[in-house]
Amino acid sequence: MEPIPGVLLGAGGSERFGSEKLLALLPTGERLLERALRVHLQSHISPLVLVVSPNLRKTIMGNTDTFSFSGMTVGKKVDQWYSFSCRWGGGRLVTNENFKKGMSSSIHKGLTCLTDEEKVCGVLISLADLPFLTPEMINFLINKFLKEKMGMLLPVFNGTTGHPVVVDIGRFKDEINQITGDVGLRGLMHKFPEAVKRIPWHNDSVTRDVDTSGDLERLEGDQICY
Repeated sequence: MEPIPGVLLGAGGSERFGSEKLLALLPTGERLLERALRVHLQSHISPLVLVVSPNLRKTIMGNTDTFSFSGMTVGKKVDQWYSFSCRWGGGRLVTNENFKKGMSSSIHKGLTCLTDEEKVCGVLISLADLPFLTPEMINFLINKFLKEKMGMLLPVFNGTTGHPVVVDIGRFKDEINQITGDVGLRGLMHKFPEAVKRIPWHNDSVTRDVDTSGDLERLEGDQICY
C-alpha cells in the first residue's frame, strides 16, 4: 500500500477539559498526544503534519521530559514548520496561531505544509484526541480510499460522522480553500453527497474523543490497545 500524507489536528483550545488535554496521561502511561503520534506514525501515513496551538508548541519545544514516553524532540525549521522526531518516526510540526477560528483554520494550516505533489493521491485528516484509534483502522481507510478512488471517505458510527477522513484535495481544492469555522469538511459532504463514501463502523473508536476530565477518567475502565 502506498502511503499518503496526513494532517493531525491538535490545536484545539481544550476549554471543556480545563487544561491542555493532549498532555493528559492515559492508562497506558503515554500522553494523549503521544498516543496519537504513535498510532498515526505506525500507519501508512507519510509525511505526517502535526498542527498545534502556540501554547502546546511551547511545551513541546521547551520541556522534553514531558514527552519522555515518546522521546519527542523538535529539529530545524523548514519554511513555516519544524521537523520533529520520536521513537516511532517523525514529521512536521506547525503552529496554528489562529486556532480560535476553529478546526477549518487548522486544516488550512496543515495543508500548507504539504506540496501539491505530496497531496496528489489524497490526504488523511485526523484528530489527536481519539485514544481508541489504531494503525490498522487508519490503514483500512487509506486502502479503501485508494482502491475505490472516491472524493471523500469517512467512518460513521451510529449515525455520527467520525475521523479520520480521507479526501481528494485536488478534486475539492477551491471548496476546501473556502471552509471556515469549526465545521471542518462537513460542508463538502452536504454539497457533494455523490462523491462521499460513508463506511459504517463497528464501534465508537472513530467518534469517542477526550473532551473533559470525566472522559479521561472513564478510560481507566476501558481497554486501550498498546
